Amino acid sequence: MVSLASIQVEVDASFLYGVLADHESDPEMAAVFRQMSDIERGHALAFLSKNGLSENDLPAPSRRARVLQWIGHILGYDYILGVLLDT
Repeated sequence: MVSLASIQVEVDASFLYGVLADHESDPEMAAVFRQMSDIERGHALAFLSKNGLSENDLPAPSRRARVLQWIGHILGYDYILGVLLDT
């Protein structure tokens, strides 16, 4: 059984990679970020399945992830990338 906290980490990573993709000017880098977002979402869905849950049970991005999105808007999206690399 995978903890709900682990699922939330995957959801947040997927969300934040999507934010990076949406704000990346280089199309190739945007595509890489989009692929990373899809991979993290896939991890979250696999963890849900292991817990007998469905995609409908996928949590929304956490408050922390939304605050990081806001910080990225203010300070630059490289900040978000740094946080993701630490994760």
